[in-house]
Amino acid sequence: MLRIQKSSLATVLFTWLTVALPSTIGIQEPTLLFAIATIHGLFLITMLIIINDVPNKNHRLNYTLIAISIGLVICLMMMSNSYLYLIYSVMMTSIFAFHTPVIFCIGYIIVIHSIYLLIQFLIWQAGWDIVNTTTFIAFHCFALMLTQKMLSEKNAKEALTLSNTQLEAAHSLLANAAAHDERLKLARELHDNVGHTLTSLIINLDIARRTQSAQQITLCYEQAKAALDTTRNVVSQKRTEDHLDLPSTLIELAEKTPRIAVITKIPKQFTCTNLKVAHCVLRCCQEAITNTLKYAQATQFTIEITSQAEQLILHLYDNGAKNNQFTLGNGLTGMHERVQALGGKCSINNKETGFHIKIRVPHG
Repeated sequence: MLRIQKSSLATVLFTWLTVALPSTIGIQEPTLLFAIATIHGLFLITMLIIINDVPNKNHRLNYTLIAISIGLVICLMMMSNSYLYLIYSVMMTSIFAFHTPVIFCIGYIIVIHSIYLLIQFLIWQAGWDIVNTTTFIAFHCFALMLTQKMLSEKNAKEALTLSNTQLEAAHSLLANAAAHDERLKLARELHDNVGHTLTSLIINLDIARRTQSAQQITLCYEQAKAALDTTRNVVSQKRTEDHLDLPSTLIELAEKTPRIAVITKIPKQFTCTNLKVAHCVLRCCQEAITNTLKYAQATQFTIEITSQAEQLILHLYDNGAKNNQFTLGNGLTGMHERVQALGGKCSINNKETGFHIKIRVPHG
């Protein structure tokens, strides 16, 4: 499945036409023409696969394709005496910057121009083509700096979007908790003030009813007793049925997370009445998503919540590649501390199919 941005596709096709067509014009030998045209075609296919989003998380595949593309350009330099192939190299530098470190791109610029000079001197005996080499080194450096700036702006925008999403999720949970506290306060006020007043009224009316046989006093007594029952029902309902809307907060976090698809698996009947547990779950989800965006090269992240034996079980996992150099950083250490403070357990499994965090906390 191809997921190529239109701008990247247009750039690759335009560059390919700019180099492929002029470099094949004038070649009389059919065998050589066929070989050069075939290499141009293979180069185009390789570039299209590299800029496709699907293999990006597979570092081995990316580096293999990069090596193939470099080899194809060198073959073209050896088969045809043209500086136009360095235009391919400029485009490749911009593309490589999305998949490799800056030091690799700098090393590539040095190596490809050294190879070009040697081919010109040894194979085509055209001397040291210093002018074209110097010019294209400048083009390569400009393309690399421009791409790095684009990546920096993209990362900054993504970080800002993620921070804003996390702030909105935290604000939503806090607002929900504030409403929860306000409802509890209302329940207490109804019980302590209105309830006591009505109880006193009932006692007084009961005394009046026993000393005077007035129909109006009996009616007031019944109304006051009904009001007290209603007040008690409201208080009981608010205390037993009220809960924090944690699922909605997590769904909102998932919908607004940039770049990757976040899937939420939360039972419809799930409720959370403990603000500390809800806050811990939210923070753990935010930290795990942040790490996935930074390190995992994943396209999908899953938040799964289940309940078992008065415990909340939270599974956080992605489909990124395995990281053999994984270390426990400040974020994951803080996650462990949050869970342990609630009497829970946190385990991390860096699997072949992705990063998996399992959290258990007392739920009540």
